[in-house]
Amino acid sequence: MSKNPLSAEGTSADKRRRARGVLWAAGVIALLGLLGGGVASAHLTSSLSDYDAPSSAVVLAQHQIQRATGVNPEEGYEVVVRTAERIGVSSPVPSRVATVVALLRARPEVKRVLDYANTGGGSTMISKDGDFTVVVATVGAVQEKQAVTALQHAIAAQPSLKGNTWLGGPTVADVQIAAVSSQDLGRAELFALPFLILLLFFVFRGLRAAAVPLLGAVFAIAVTLGVVGLVIVVLPLSVFALNLVIALGLGLSVDFSLLIVSRFREEFRRQGSIEAALATVRQTAGHTVLFSSLTIAAAMGTLAIFPERFVYSMGIAGAIVVLAAGGFALLVLPSLLTVFGERIAAHTSSRRYALPAQDEAESTGRWYRIATVVMRRPALWVLSAVLILVVLAAPFLHVSFTGADASALPPSSSAGTAYELVQSKFTAFSEAPASLVVDAAHPTARDLSSLTAKAAAIPGVKAVSTFEHLGGSLWESNVALSSAPLSPAAQRTVNGLQSLHSPGQLTVIGQTASFLSLQSSLKSHLPVVLGLIVLIALVMLFAMTRSVVLPLMAFVMNVFTIGATFGMLVWAFQWGHLSHLLGFNGPGALQSTSLIIILAVVFGLSTDYGVFLLGRMKEEHDAGATPDQAVALGLDRTGGIVSAAALCLALAMGALVLSRLVFVKELGLGVAFAVLLDATVVRAILVPAVMKLLGPVAWWLPRQAWRQLQPPVSIPAMPKTPLVPGAVLSADLSVTK
Repeated sequence: MSKNPLSAEGTSADKRRRARGVLWAAGVIALLGLLGGGVASAHLTSSLSDYDAPSSAVVLAQHQIQRATGVNPEEGYEVVVRTAERIGVSSPVPSRVATVVALLRARPEVKRVLDYANTGGGSTMISKDGDFTVVVATVGAVQEKQAVTALQHAIAAQPSLKGNTWLGGPTVADVQIAAVSSQDLGRAELFALPFLILLLFFVFRGLRAAAVPLLGAVFAIAVTLGVVGLVIVVLPLSVFALNLVIALGLGLSVDFSLLIVSRFREEFRRQGSIEAALATVRQTAGHTVLFSSLTIAAAMGTLAIFPERFVYSMGIAGAIVVLAAGGFALLVLPSLLTVFGERIAAHTSSRRYALPAQDEAESTGRWYRIATVVMRRPALWVLSAVLILVVLAAPFLHVSFTGADASALPPSSSAGTAYELVQSKFTAFSEAPASLVVDAAHPTARDLSSLTAKAAAIPGVKAVSTFEHLGGSLWESNVALSSAPLSPAAQRTVNGLQSLHSPGQLTVIGQTASFLSLQSSLKSHLPVVLGLIVLIALVMLFAMTRSVVLPLMAFVMNVFTIGATFGMLVWAFQWGHLSHLLGFNGPGALQSTSLIIILAVVFGLSTDYGVFLLGRMKEEHDAGATPDQAVALGLDRTGGIVSAAALCLALAMGALVLSRLVFVKELGLGVAFAVLLDATVVRAILVPAVMKLLGPVAWWLPRQAWRQLQPPVSIPAMPKTPLVPGAVLSADLSVTK
């Protein structure tokens, strides 16, 4: 019976109508997400508690102090004031200092204001030359952003304070770090966007196709913001998660869209029908994107195990944006191709600059020839690639860790300037002091005095105040440290203080102690997180490849990529070799939370590229290709796609190196370096060489019954191609004999 053409046209029209409905629905969802996310972003946190280990002794002691005194010992203001003339401990309070004191006392969150004239340790609050002094304010419950903004405006309204006053302290520093991070992110992405659009134009061979990943990025980011707005109703999230959402959403949208559009073009040229091409795309590239997005999202989601808000916020927001990018590629993009498929499939740009397409013999042969060259001497290539990765990873053996504080801020920020002034001009005053908190019912004056003397003898202690009764059984003494609060020397000093014998339970609090408790918490939760990330990746890759060996191989290669990335970060940031190029003062350590986030992101992305490559190799293998043919053809079909995806994602993430904050630079450079390294040394050299050495073992499965765990992917039969070194494939993937 002949097919009714009117019925076929009606079916096609119905599909287009449904596709347009999906596109309209996606647009509405994105708009709602942007509106809801815009409102919700104002409620994201940017406080020091974002880095707290909630169950640590330090946090519990801080809560005890706040209940006893109403003061939050983790927060506070410090104002550095330049005096009109030199002052001493007995000098009258200058008018500028009096004005600052009055402004601080007028703030509702301020509990107590200290200056050199109303505290017993006034000499420590005056600079060595007597031309600067510090005014300190303790605070209770505080809305950080609003309070800091109001205080900045109040100080700016006083003409006598302009150019002579710098607002700092832990509360101000944290708010300004968040503000600088957000500002720098916007500037970096705006700077990178024109270059990314130009790159996408060459990669996708036309403006229409190049707009697809940008639409995907907008959709993914908008949906993520909307979902984040719902999440913060029940769980507070850190504002720093937005850095990752924007960069990762843009990069992954490019990844997934490139894979789907490239395969659609290939199948459309081969089959000549949008419907048939999309059917094949769903079973092949769509299958790959599904596994890839689930794997990356799961890797990011494991960060939610960490109790620290900064880290779990990154994990939750990262998982959401990955799923949103995958959802666009799997649900929205097919509708877009249904409506505009013929236009998107058209190549409008010069083939000279476009990245590989399956219908061009010369570009097809490039990656095929790379695979054949590598597989001629696989052992040599494996040793060479491993040597490069091990050399890159070696500096990580000497890693040191730090956190984020006012020292990370640029000189243009008031808190950063205040920190530098305190460090350079004051002898005994500590911008971030430690405190000894003793919980004892009836300690004697002698016991407390003895503890003070012992604390003063600890190396790295500049000064120790007498103990003050806070109420109930709590006693507190302030300790000025001679080293920067996050330095290894300060950490050794605080560990020494914590080991002192005390008349009651002794807890050291302060920025250094908080950092040490954070490190301890991260270290205790990291094995569980790593175990889950590895298990998820292995299970996902096994489900996709139905091989025991390939997931293990992918895991080992991910470890090499991560190790090399961390080693590069130590060389660049801890050792400061890129300090002049990237414009930062070497902190002498890496931020531990950034490394954990890089670990999850890079492991997920490395698995992503592994899925791209192994998925296509599996297609060729299932279609009847020999192991060597599957490797060569798989690399041939995905080499250009992976390279283009890595380049685009590296540009999106690498733009973060333009930030003025070192830990943001670390995140951007780390991810960009990892994806480029993974797409070149690992995927183009190490994978084909190792798979050549493994041969048929790479596809080994111990029991035939296990193959029924996942039905084989239905793909169009591919003509077999003999593995001839230097063979040139024709447009229909056959070999001209």
